[in-house]
Amino acid sequence: MLYYLNFPLLQVILYFTTCNSDPVYEKERNQQHRIKPNAMFIKTIPLPAGFRHIRGSDSAFADWLFSKPLKKDNTIYLYNGSRKANQHAQFAVLDMEIGKKDLLQCADAVIKLRAGFLFQNGKADQINFRSTTGTWLSFLQWQQGYSWKVQDNKLERIQRTIRFRDSVKSVEAFMDIVYSYCGTYSLSRQLKPVKGNIQPGDVFIQGGFPGHAVIVLSVAENRNGKKIFMLAQGYMPAQDIHVLRNPGNPGLSPWYSEEEIYPLVTPQWKFNKGSLMRW
Repeated sequence: MLYYLNFPLLQVILYFTTCNSDPVYEKERNQQHRIKPNAMFIKTIPLPAGFRHIRGSDSAFADWLFSKPLKKDNTIYLYNGSRKANQHAQFAVLDMEIGKKDLLQCADAVIKLRAGFLFQNGKADQINFRSTTGTWLSFLQWQQGYSWKVQDNKLERIQRTIRFRDSVKSVEAFMDIVYSYCGTYSLSRQLKPVKGNIQPGDVFIQGGFPGHAVIVLSVAENRNGKKIFMLAQGYMPAQDIHVLRNPGNPGLSPWYSEEEIYPLVTPQWKFNKGSLMRW
């Protein structure tokens, strides 16, 4: 993501922080795959027989994710309005604005969902994200008139005279900065490894150059304790956030079985053991 950057070394670092295509998982790039689920929200995507949703320890975040609406049109569009070439990865498309800039890629989609939850639930003071260079970007500092600028190949906080109110436009402007300076590398260092069971809001992430990240939208369990989960991702170029199908088990799709990991094979990435993390 290069929108704000003019320094060569930092440009290279942040460019390769984004998710890049892996040809192994894009064999069907040009195939059409338009599954239209009989659902209008994440929570109404059908569950396999005998399963029920579980919320985990962060039940408020889980409920917020469950409530996310889906588009009637199951087509993924890019930030510039053009149709994504590969329409084979998605089971459904989230009905969320992605902006007109090439900013909202894989880690950014995860960050957008987390920041949206915090803002809408009166927790704006917790909207803090670590940049690729290690600098923390704080929404409260942004409201107080601070911003960030690349100086001597580092991201430094600077004081401005303008203060911003606690508004949707203000948080959107701040998030554009976050999307520009954060990526899988920084997000993987902000999140904490999961030591217990998978739960909604968890993130499968490989932080690196390139890297990738997908978020757990929902988790369900049956009487025998078997767990299944649903994933969503953003990708590059910036595009609609979408619910992933399960390429390895079409009969269970869009759900994945906890027994199937590891490795966790998604339509455009493979995650290895140790990649599951939590806020």
